[in-house]
Amino acid sequence: MEARNVLMLSGKEARESVKNRWFVLYTVSFSALAVLILSIAPERGALSGGAGYGRTAASLVNLVLLFVPLISLITGATGIAGERENGTLQYLLSHPVTKAEVFAGKFIGIFIPICLSISLGFGLAGVGVALRGGSGDGAGFLLTALFSALLAASLLSVGLLVSVYSRKAARATGVAVFLWLLFIILGDLGIMGTAAAMELGIRQVFVLALLNPAEVFKIASVLVLSPRYEILGPVGVYAVRTFGRDGIVLLLISIMALWTLAPFALALASFSKFRREES
Repeated sequence: MEARNVLMLSGKEARESVKNRWFVLYTVSFSALAVLILSIAPERGALSGGAGYGRTAASLVNLVLLFVPLISLITGATGIAGERENGTLQYLLSHPVTKAEVFAGKFIGIFIPICLSISLGFGLAGVGVALRGGSGDGAGFLLTALFSALLAASLLSVGLLVSVYSRKAARATGVAVFLWLLFIILGDLGIMGTAAAMELGIRQVFVLALLNPAEVFKIASVLVLSPRYEILGPVGVYAVRTFGRDGIVLLLISIMALWTLAPFALALASFSKFRREES
């Protein structure tokens, strides 16, 4: 794999992403809502324990959970399926580039604009806090932005995996929206329902939560923003007492990294195999 080819392909993908009207709408909406949340957030919150960057980051967590998984899953899901459907993927692969370079270029080229959107939203909110004379947990604010990027990377990998197995962009988009509903909307309800129906213990509920990257992001963000881990309930108390606050944060980061690497590797292997069978 040549870095030059990957950079060229990722640049092409990034330029196409920023020109996409849906991506522009997402970026504007995320940034505008981030500023709106800053303006209406209470002076003190249960998560942050005070005013400033920590409170603002805590207010942005739910906004991230709404927007970041949706754009990551949909752009990833249409990244390969869309080009396969309109024939540009075949043309691209006719050039002197490898399948691995094309796939890596797509991932990087989609991931960078998403990170820029996240940075813009958090950046505007951070500037707003500074202009209002806020202070507080700047490190927690930055860590929440980093966790948001990790969440985007993990679900982008899942979206690309969906895209590899989808011949039509519409089908890939439908699957992506279903996964978004599964991870974000049905995540908490599914965990609570399963725990109640099967009478699971705290350890089993904690493991079940780790199977959802959105839940992992939420738990990690709360732990770095709040000194009161009890607000996570019995699962949070169990996790901190078992692994320690720093240990559980490192564990959650590792799980988000695994959620990125495992689907990425599987999608790359499937993409290479599928293209060989087609050719």
